[in-house]
Amino acid sequence: MITAGSGRWRSAGGWLARWVWHCQIWLAAWLVLGMLAWASDHSIVIVAGVLCLGFLPGIAGAVWVGSGPVSFERWMAGPWRRYRWRRLITRRWEAICRDARLAERRMIIRRNLHGDRLTVESWRYPRLQRVQASGHAVELGIRARSGQTVAELEAGVERIASILDAVTVRSWPVSWSMIMVELIMADVLTIPVVAAMPDRQLVDRVRLGRCQSGRDWWLPITGRHTLCVGCSGSGKGSILWGICGGLAPAVHADTVRLWGVDLKAGVELAMGRSLFSAFARTPDEARQLLAGLAGILRERGELMAGTVRQHQPRPGDPLHVLVIDELAALTAYAPADARRDVERLLALILTQGRALGVVVVAFVQDPRKEVVGMRGLFTQTIALRLRSPEETIMVLGDGMAARGPAHRISPTGPGTGWLVEDTGQVDRVRADYWPDPLIRQVAHHYPTRVLSDLRSAEPEAAGSRADEPRLRQPRQSRQRRAV
Repeated sequence: MITAGSGRWRSAGGWLARWVWHCQIWLAAWLVLGMLAWASDHSIVIVAGVLCLGFLPGIAGAVWVGSGPVSFERWMAGPWRRYRWRRLITRRWEAICRDARLAERRMIIRRNLHGDRLTVESWRYPRLQRVQASGHAVELGIRARSGQTVAELEAGVERIASILDAVTVRSWPVSWSMIMVELIMADVLTIPVVAAMPDRQLVDRVRLGRCQSGRDWWLPITGRHTLCVGCSGSGKGSILWGICGGLAPAVHADTVRLWGVDLKAGVELAMGRSLFSAFARTPDEARQLLAGLAGILRERGELMAGTVRQHQPRPGDPLHVLVIDELAALTAYAPADARRDVERLLALILTQGRALGVVVVAFVQDPRKEVVGMRGLFTQTIALRLRSPEETIMVLGDGMAARGPAHRISPTGPGTGWLVEDTGQVDRVRADYWPDPLIRQVAHHYPTRVLSDLRSAEPEAAGSRADEPRLRQPRQSRQRRAV
């Protein structure tokens, strides 16, 4: 049986082996000193002491890695690695620019003291104004040389990433002559992380996992409608329970109320049933639930008109979050009579709910317009593993198949996806894994205090159907009307 302690010491042994390989010159120098000490004095103690001093840094580092890998990464390995990245870039910047075809070569004709004409080679380089490393990423601020455009700088960004052996790269302009470049030097998203028990109230945003730079991934909730698209097994459940679990303390304080729709017999959302104020498993129940949210919109709109333009969640007047596990089952595969009402009510919530404190978080496998006709009403989208570049363009937008290739995500990394940030930049993220025992524990520890009765929304749904145009009846003949 392999324990966590044995795994740590095995990694320490691997670290020591790599240290010995990289420090061959150091060890060779100490071995020569040991041989000189043996030749001058045959004292075994002196020779052993010299050799032990040579191996002392490696042995101390291996012991530190085995006993405290987190502290070793924080205080030793991480700072040293970031220092090497900064030193490499600053020292080799001119060579990097030449290899990336960002430098300009000019031939200058000069005259010497004797009046002879000489041709001198001169290079002009973009200016490296900023080098900052944090986590597993390096951020560069590059200012274009005279006569160079931002588009020409961005064309050489991928070459810079290839020269420095970066995992991924992204860039964005900050002015007409300067761009920022983020180089991801190590892929930390390959290692899965299990979510932890939430311990503080979060309303505006929730932490779902990590970005590719190693920083925390925070997803905005207030004032946003979120659509998460991914094929089967792509990890939509990690994002779903990351949102619901992250909002659980606020749910218990009645600052947030969750409304769940799961037409797959309630298999997914039933795991945390006590977190939801209302729960729908059938199309009719979903229609009643949406009608109840539409009533909340109407009441809040009347109270907020002329007073405030943006709802502020507070206990007793919470943020309402509608969680739909499989949107296609509600908008494409439900019976026709229920689908008509559901589409109308859902479109009403998507168009009016953000300012009134009612937001939607929906999950779907197929992003086509035939399945999700109101795809454009969602203000932020997350693309997990998809099947084709066309689906990536449907979810993230035009030109995103190359910048955010969600169709190239490996099936071995569930929860990994691409999203478009507020700045327009694309970032790769991975959500933490939520096991079933943790979901049940969170639901038991932070249950909702308010339960809504879906039957009270039936008049609203009936009234909405009464407003629909009636079918025209055939006219009676004049003879029959006279009789």
